[in-house]
Amino acid sequence: MRKTSGRKVYGVALDIGTTDIKGSLLDLASGKELASANILNEQKAFGQDVITRLYFATKEKGLEELNKRAVSAVNKLMRRLAKDACVGLNQIKDIVAVGNSTMYHLMLMIKPDSLARAPFLPAEKKLQRRPARGMGLSVGEDAVFKFLPNISGFVGSDTLASILAAGIHRGSENNMIIDVGTNGEIALGSKKKFFVASCASGPAFEGRHIKCGMSAGEGAIIRAKAAKKGISLKTIGDAAPKGIAGSGLIDIISILLRRGIVAPGGRMEQKEFVIYEGKGGRIYITRDDVRQVQLAKGALASGIEILMRKAGLKHGRIKNFYITGAFGTGVDKKNAKYIGLIPKEIPDNKIKFLKEGALSGARRFLLKKATEKEINGILSNCAHVQLHKDKDFEEIFTHSMRF
Repeated sequence: MRKTSGRKVYGVALDIGTTDIKGSLLDLASGKELASANILNEQKAFGQDVITRLYFATKEKGLEELNKRAVSAVNKLMRRLAKDACVGLNQIKDIVAVGNSTMYHLMLMIKPDSLARAPFLPAEKKLQRRPARGMGLSVGEDAVFKFLPNISGFVGSDTLASILAAGIHRGSENNMIIDVGTNGEIALGSKKKFFVASCASGPAFEGRHIKCGMSAGEGAIIRAKAAKKGISLKTIGDAAPKGIAGSGLIDIISILLRRGIVAPGGRMEQKEFVIYEGKGGRIYITRDDVRQVQLAKGALASGIEILMRKAGLKHGRIKNFYITGAFGTGVDKKNAKYIGLIPKEIPDNKIKFLKEGALSGARRFLLKKATEKEINGILSNCAHVQLHKDKDFEEIFTHSMRF
């Protein structure tokens, strides 16, 4: 049993995302999760996406400011976790973080200049161990902060952690994981070899950059079905609708496509389409919302297509198609296919949802269910694909933006 001076010790797993930071507090002896929560990444004040933040980091004191905001958000998150679990912050002795390559650099105060310009290479990508207090984290005196290694380019340890969580590095059959977020990441392969890529999919499927969008929370629309009179909506907590979450957005766009309100090319004649008006306000979809969905799903769909070509695989050779990230544990598979986010050739029974894939992988390492040797084995088998360098990228992306 892991104890310090007769007292229980605890650990925190973190998924440091561009938009949100998710955390899980665990009893290191029993492996039991005692609390989980998420918080906005305070770096958003300096840009919604990684490219904007990288540019800001190259300015005088930019890196320091971005690091300060990340540390502040993590501290707030850990205080919430500790409070919810009735645990003292000084009892937290081990922290394992994962995230995209940009978050890795900014959290660790590593100059990201080489990541901000072609050929977009990380300054560091190895497993990092730091004294947590020395980083400004409010935890136990001898607590250690670990950030799992990046794979390459903008493909970070969040993808590595999702591979660990799904266990697809141990089998001989090919599987695919798409991590839906502001910085979308894709992995395709088996124990023999992995092809990985990242794409700037934007935050639309996280409810951001959508006029009436919101993240998952009470009142968020998570499901929508066509009804004789308008659209039938399901919200979190069955509360009055407050906004549209990512999974609800996919349903709504698919309905508008089926009704001819949105054309396959993305054109919508009217400026906005009202889906709800009543208690809680007025919720609607705009032309720009449709465009944001096109850009997000186009980026991910083109990445999927290019990796399939690089691997020389047909859709029938995919054992499982995992979705993790913005949608949590659910999105209507048929609607996701209808708008072109998921290839239509993938059977529904092969589409699976990996809840909090990156955070689950971080938890595995925290509890020593995954080892550094196992991680190094995955890294040695990864081939990073820079999508924009593919000769057919522009053609594939343009086609993938269509519904």
